[in-house]
Amino acid sequence: IQWLHVIGGITWFGTVIYTDLILIPSIQTLPLDQQRSAGEAIGRRGTQIIIPVALAVIVLGILRGTVFGPIKSVDVLIGTAYGWTWLIALVLAIIAFYWGLRVLGGAVERLNSFPLEQVTLADGSSNPAFVAIVDDIKRKAGLEFLLFLAIFTAMILMRFGL
Repeated sequence: IQWLHVIGGITWFGTVIYTDLILIPSIQTLPLDQQRSAGEAIGRRGTQIIIPVALAVIVLGILRGTVFGPIKSVDVLIGTAYGWTWLIALVLAIIAFYWGLRVLGGAVERLNSFPLEQVTLADGSSNPAFVAIVDDIKRKAGLEFLLFLAIFTAMILMRFGL
């Protein structure tokens, strides 16, 4: 259970790190039509992998903390530092899952539906509406990254019994 939970967590968090720091900046150097094609292909494959992995990480974390871990009662859950840290990590993981699927995913859908012919204005400048969507995605991706840092911190604290 622990091994699967850790491998899944590495996969989920690693995907966020790779996407935010390497993939998105690299794709942004391509022409817009290629960005959209690459982004759609990567998004389809990523969704097929990350949704089940993220769900498995959450379920395995619940099992790891309860059935195979120290949380056997509500008293342990709310009466110990480990219980609170575990609960915070669980809530943050559920938020991160929702955030990636609905909030960030919705922003990417808005980007993908933006008409390519409207990205650039007649004077050659970028359409402010398009720039706002891209900036929104960057902010949301940054917040997702911070969520994962908080989860990762909670995992470290639990390792030390806190």
